[in-house]
Amino acid sequence: MSTQHNRGRLTAQQKQQFHQDGFLFVRSVLPNAALQPLIDELAQQVDDGTRAAVKRGILDPSDTYDDEPFETRLGRVSSACSDPNWIWSNYFRDQKIRTAGMFTLRTAPALLDVVETLIGSEILAHPQFNYRAKLPNQDITVIPWHQDLAYLIPEEAGETLVVNVWLPLVQATEENGCMQVIRGSHRFNLIEHNYEDLTPGHTGGKGISDAELPPGDIIAAELDAGDVLLTSERVVHRGLPNRSTTVRWSVDTRYSQIGLPTGRASVPGFVARSRKSPESVAKSHHDWNRLFVSS
Repeated sequence: MSTQHNRGRLTAQQKQQFHQDGFLFVRSVLPNAALQPLIDELAQQVDDGTRAAVKRGILDPSDTYDDEPFETRLGRVSSACSDPNWIWSNYFRDQKIRTAGMFTLRTAPALLDVVETLIGSEILAHPQFNYRAKLPNQDITVIPWHQDLAYLIPEEAGETLVVNVWLPLVQATEENGCMQVIRGSHRFNLIEHNYEDLTPGHTGGKGISDAELPPGDIIAAELDAGDVLLTSERVVHRGLPNRSTTVRWSVDTRYSQIGLPTGRASVPGFVARSRKSPESVAKSHHDWNRLFVSS
């Protein structure tokens, strides 16, 4: 059983499950206070995009769906636009926002407690992270089978345990495009990523062809907001198409041990937790952003 209810550190059994399967579901990890600031920022971005679409004449002023909830509003206004991808392309294509809300989520103590169990107390918030807005029936956001290590520089980070935390901001189901993982696939090392989706504007076109998929049970990560899926950097996983009427909002945030190669040497991560050097821990998103200011 790879589903556990837990807020805090992982048990020895959960750790063993993670290393055996290459992934672990942990339920009810994140309190709403860790999620809501980012949700509020993204909801504001939806509002900004909606207003801009009206101004551009792409959206009728009567179709702004101001009272729609976060789960559905972006989908409703996008489908009402003369160009259904316009708001997403202009406001949500850049999935790496270094905001207060993203910082709050990536440094949530309950989340770092879970990560600490796997990599120790010297925790780097890895350079590679994303939020994702997967619109209903939007093919360019369907992510093929892949291993995260293939998107890093494997020669550098091949020995680093990179813990990926995938967490939905709304309920994630098979219908709205949740993740799928292949149990035990992390034991096959790095697999050739020969599949390429040539759809113009695709957000994740590099993947593993069906012929080269490793054997193993395919498990759907159906999660509620506050639940997390932990995966290792080698486990094979994908994002399903969204065939629902809700937007599948999610975040993937990665962590590795401070001092180990990240496979993204040109992009800084920030210190999320350190018992050895507590003064090095980033206190806010301003500290995070300062790492990107060229000297």
